[in-house]
This record gives sequence, C-alpha cells and structure tokens, in this order.
Amino acid sequence: MIEGSSQNPVILNVDDYLPGRYARTKVLERMGFPVLEASSGTEALDMVQRHKPALVLLDVNLPDIHGFEVCRRLRADPETAGTTIVHISASSILSQHQVHGLDMGADGYIVEPVEPAVLGATIKAFIRARQAEEKSRRSSDELRWFSYRVGHDLNEPLRTIAMYAQLLKARLGTTQSPEINGFLDFIGDATIRMRTLMDGLLQYAEMTQAECAPSPVNCEALVSHILANLDGVVQQTGASITHDPLPVVVANDQLEHVFQNLVSNAIKYSRAGITPQVHIAARQEPAAWVFTVQDNGLGIEPEYREKIFAMFKRLHGSDIPGSGIGLALSRKIVESLGGTIWVESKPDIGSTFFFTIPADEAASERSVQGKA
Repeated sequence: MIEGSSQNPVILNVDDYLPGRYARTKVLERMGFPVLEASSGTEALDMVQRHKPALVLLDVNLPDIHGFEVCRRLRADPETAGTTIVHISASSILSQHQVHGLDMGADGYIVEPVEPAVLGATIKAFIRARQAEEKSRRSSDELRWFSYRVGHDLNEPLRTIAMYAQLLKARLGTTQSPEINGFLDFIGDATIRMRTLMDGLLQYAEMTQAECAPSPVNCEALVSHILANLDGVVQQTGASITHDPLPVVVANDQLEHVFQNLVSNAIKYSRAGITPQVHIAARQEPAAWVFTVQDNGLGIEPEYREKIFAMFKRLHGSDIPGSGIGLALSRKIVESLGGTIWVESKPDIGSTFFFTIPADEAASERSVQGKA
C-alpha cells in the first residue's frame, strides 16, 4: 500500500488512456506525491474504498462508468464523501460539461491540455483547501467537546453549592443576620444563573454534535407540541399565542428548538403591564418558506439586531433570566437547514423574527393537500 503524508498525500489518477495517465503520474511524482492509478470507474471506486486517497484526479470519459457517475457514487457514500475530486478531460470541455460535473459534486474541473506546472499548482491548491477545512472541522469538534465537558462537569458542583447554601440558611434559621441572609441569597442567585448558562452550553454542544437526517416535519403538530411545553408560562403570564395554517417542510427535529426559543423569548421579553401577544405565520416563496414570529414586547434597538444572534449576547443583563445561547443556537440550526434568520423590530412596540426553510416541492404539495 502506498503511504502518503500530510505534506504529500496520496493521489489517485484515473484515466483509461494510458499515455495521458502515465504523463500525469510522472508530473505528480516529480512533485513528491505518492500516486495510485486506475483505468476504469469500477477500479477507481474500489481503490478509493481501499486506499482512501486525499484527492482523485478523475477522467470524465471512462469505458465502464462515466466519470460524473463515479463522482456521484463517491459523494453518496459516507466513507468517501469527503474525498477531494477533480475532473480532468480533453473531450468534455464545453461549459455545460463543466457545470454538470461540478453540480454532481466535483471540487474542480480541469480542461486539457494543461501545463504540468499549472496542473501541479492546482492539485496543491485543492489539497491546501481540504487540509484547512479538516483543521477547521477538528477545531470545531474539539470546541464542542470542551463545551460539553465543561457544561456537564460543572453542573454537579453547582448543585452542591446551591444545596449547601439552602441547608446553611435553614440551619441558621431566624437567628441569622440580614447581612448573612443576603449573602446566602446572592449565592443562590449566582448558582441559578450559572446552571442556566451550563444547561445552555450542554444544549448547544448536544445539538451541534447531533447529525439529524432531514425528513418531512409538520409544523402544525410541532407548534402544538411547543404550546403544550409552554403551557405553564402561558398560564402564568396570560399570553395569547396564535398561528396561521402552517406547512410541512423538510427539516429535522431541531426545528422545534427554533420555534420554542422564539416563542418563549417573545413571552419573556414582554413589556410591563402588557399581556404578551405572539403570532406565528408562514408564507411560501419560490425557493423557501418564510416563517415569522411576531410579538408586542420590548423591541430591539437597531444596533443590536445582529448582535443578539451571537453567543452569550444578552440585552437586559440579569434583569431577565437566560443564557444568551438560544438565538445563537437557533441561527446555527436554521443555517444548517439551508435557511437564514433575522429580526425586524421597533422599541416599545414589538419584534418580528423571520427565518427561512428551503422549499421542497413534495412537502409543499402534502401541505397544500392537507389544507384542502
């Protein structure tokens, strides 16, 4: 088995035309890359599975399986989906060929003839890009793991602090001074705030690590479930929560967090003496469903409408409980589904949060039929 390194990873050179394959292999070997060769699509698929090359230089016109189909199969297999694939061709050189190849999942498309120096520099550029992507992914994974461990491991000592503060307060009873009573209340309030933050970190780490396959989600049923979850706070505040008919979209279970966070925030950030009113709606545009969650709450000043989606960003300090993680997580979920989220607001009048979910024709058709 040919061994590569981080600086010179293994490249698979796929071409049924022997002279062209030989010439490219020599160029790459002179640059220090270990090179494997394949002369057919079937052989290429097998070698990628067995040897895991960092990059596949893939001819378009192969004798058994078309290069575009080879690329599609590699992308469809979780074990090979991350392989860098660059098409190369001297015959399929029209713009529509290149567009189709890239749309099928290729990272690049080289038209021959190509100067050896240009070929080598292009291969190096693709490898640098993939290595940078892997480094970023590893850093992100490490950060999520660290967040999870911190959130998990600190919860237990926080529970201990809160418990012993309560026991001490009960033991001292009526003999304690107002000053001591205040100290113990400070300890209790601080542990509650810290546990709220830790719970938010745990939720963020768990949701960003989870891999949820997209499937049809009935937003009517989802919102009904959210309203059941929030029944206690609705009863306490007298909030009115209404919604228009909502569609079926292609998403995953994490979409529930987005709705619940926006609705609970609308209730939490209400104006004193004003009964919270929240309305959920959806409209279909050519490429996406646009959802809105409108409230009559405190509103948000223009300079904070982007900042509130950042981690730990809160506008009202400790006056209103929260971790500052909910909207950051909502943005991450919406963007992972291919959508966007933003807010429009008027201070002391209310806010409307918007988010989009890409439209799926089959799901939209089911939604329309369900309302017929």
